[in-house]
Amino acid sequence: MKMKAHIRSLGMYVPEVIVKNEDLPPEVETSDEWIRQRSGIEERRYAKPGQRTSDLAARAVENLLSRGDVQAEEIDCMILATLSPDYFFPGAGVIVQDKLGWSAGLIPCYDIRQQCSGFVYGLQMAQAFVETGMYQNVLLIGAEIHSNALDFSKRGRAVTVLFGDGAAAVVVSPAKDENSQILMTEIHADGSGALNGIHMKLHDIGKRPVIDYDPLDFEQNADLYPAMPSSKNLFSNAVRRMTEVSKSVLKKLGLRVEDIDWVVPHQANFRINNSVTDHLGIAKDKVLYNLQRYANTTAATIPLVLTEYVDKGVIRRGDLLLMPAFGSGFTWGAAIVRY
Repeated sequence: MKMKAHIRSLGMYVPEVIVKNEDLPPEVETSDEWIRQRSGIEERRYAKPGQRTSDLAARAVENLLSRGDVQAEEIDCMILATLSPDYFFPGAGVIVQDKLGWSAGLIPCYDIRQQCSGFVYGLQMAQAFVETGMYQNVLLIGAEIHSNALDFSKRGRAVTVLFGDGAAAVVVSPAKDENSQILMTEIHADGSGALNGIHMKLHDIGKRPVIDYDPLDFEQNADLYPAMPSSKNLFSNAVRRMTEVSKSVLKKLGLRVEDIDWVVPHQANFRINNSVTDHLGIAKDKVLYNLQRYANTTAATIPLVLTEYVDKGVIRRGDLLLMPAFGSGFTWGAAIVRY
């Protein structure tokens, strides 16, 4: 009988600094009403000065370990999904390993860059590692600090209002029975959308030097910040792809939408997720959110929702979860998990 993987434990960390919509700098030229209408976001968390993505990731792992379901010495592989590593290189995974005091264990550390789809991509990797017997307990982390790289001017408004900082982690291990399993993960990519969605050209290896602009010149420094050429293109692609891949995994497993207990979607935008669930015919009260409080934390969104609602007692062992995501690249995917 083929070995199956499951989500054994989880944890999270969000910075203490709360930034409400009305707290954003006046230079952004926005309002609480404008942001709520377009996204559903009311506030987000920002890291403190000097905090890096590895710090948030390490705190999320510490929270996971404090639950007592997994011991640190059991972890034999780490996957870190982030678009905001501490430095251009090395990857932040090894820095997290060192901050946790695990360097002597010599466990491998993978860094993956699939943006908002990072957790689903990482979950498929972790599932494959466990189910082939390569590793026994894979730590998968989604962690982001956006606040230090946002354009707090009117130019950057469409992107800046959407993002926050945070981290969450899960451990994927061999399943003990059918009551808790990762049933299926399916992922895709379409590189023709790489620069048509949200992207950031800060580092361009085709230039000498690779960072080629005057950062103090407002006309030149746009590449320093995330850009979104067409929100309509991103919206339509997100709805179509998340709907398609969700239908695909349900069909492959012979499941109906009625069989799903909870939808745990990537937390980018209420309107996107409402449209996806409308297309799928899933009841709105089955869709779980926390983006109103944390905004879009890209690779951290799904595990943040998962951890919060497990802690609240809403998600329970044995519940059937659908986890769809769409990110820049374009990348997208979905997982069906019996938690």
